[in-house]
Amino acid sequence: MSGNHKRSAADYIVGAVGVLFICAYASIGFQPAAQPERSEPVPVAEEQTQEAPKQTAEPEEPELSDMTVTFIDVGQGDSELVELPDGKIMLIDAGEVSASQNVLDALEAANVDEIDYLVASHPHSDHIGGMEAVLGAYDVGQVWAPDTPDTTDTYAGFLDAVDAEGLSIETAGEGAEIVSDDAGYGVDVLAPADNVDSEDMNDYSAIVRITYDDTTFLFTGDASAQEIVDANPGHVDVLKAAHHGSETGTNADVMTETTPEYVVMSYAEGNSYGHPDQCVLDAISAAGATAYSTAANGNVTAVSDGKTVKITTEKDGQITAGISAEEKARQEAEAQAQAEAEAQAQAQAEAQAQEEMVVITETGEKYHRPGCRTLSRSKNTRTVTKAEAEAMGYGPCGVCNP
Repeated sequence: MSGNHKRSAADYIVGAVGVLFICAYASIGFQPAAQPERSEPVPVAEEQTQEAPKQTAEPEEPELSDMTVTFIDVGQGDSELVELPDGKIMLIDAGEVSASQNVLDALEAANVDEIDYLVASHPHSDHIGGMEAVLGAYDVGQVWAPDTPDTTDTYAGFLDAVDAEGLSIETAGEGAEIVSDDAGYGVDVLAPADNVDSEDMNDYSAIVRITYDDTTFLFTGDASAQEIVDANPGHVDVLKAAHHGSETGTNADVMTETTPEYVVMSYAEGNSYGHPDQCVLDAISAAGATAYSTAANGNVTAVSDGKTVKITTEKDGQITAGISAEEKARQEAEAQAQAEAEAQAQAQAEAQAQEEMVVITETGEKYHRPGCRTLSRSKNTRTVTKAEAEAMGYGPCGVCNP
């Protein structure tokens, strides 16, 4: 090699060291220079799985509007349509079978599509007779009825209709809650108590209270006055008078317990039961409440905005006390007895008049009382009965007026 290409031993040593370095670099890979310490970045996938602590959401206030209660005119029976503040529908009772069309008409007029709560107060036909028609015409969410030891034929038909719709019956008894206060209003059942033992189905009547803000409605079926007082409903704005205004359902004690502003009675004009009883009307008046009835006013509608209640009616009418069939029969019998007595007295008077003795003359045309002064000059006189004198054509004397 020429001089420019000569390498010293030192050059070879340096070269060898370089080769070794390159080999080491190739075998272990490049190691970056140390960097200042920093936090490790969180992988994206892991970041997505770690959720932030959930915030407890405040419960939303339910959207509520006016509550409308229509006491439907079903004649001698009961039926109440309740349009609840959240738009849900409750129907309490449905009158007799013969009045079912009245109920269906009221539901249609209110643009009801389905019924959320169907409540049968007790098994009597004047309260549940129209239930089968309602179940056949509308989808129903829940059915509520008290637990009774016996049933009527109408009630058996109602149970069959419920079963046919694939529904079950919730027990409407003391302490049951149909709608909780969380809805912004409440519907609870105050009676009957579990220990009721009676042969009178009225004693099993469900007493339902609906509370919307500051206003309260009480529906009593045919419950007795004592049952209502024992249920402790407290003040209500609108009281549905129990048992159609019967003295067994509404008295001074009930009015003192409930202190209602309005009382609504459901009955037919001229019914044979004597509803409403005069003592009920007196108790309502004494309490300062205003009375309405389906007989006098047709459908009675109460609207609550949660603070006040306003009442409207289909017609204006005068509520008068009824006369029961028994009382009517007694009055008729009394009137007939009086008429017979008067007729008998008249007959006796006529008989006595016919037997009265008068004096006639053979040449005269008048009959006279004995001693009449016009007879003083008459010689040929004789005494006969007034009837005989009249039969012979004689007329009464104008002086003595026999």
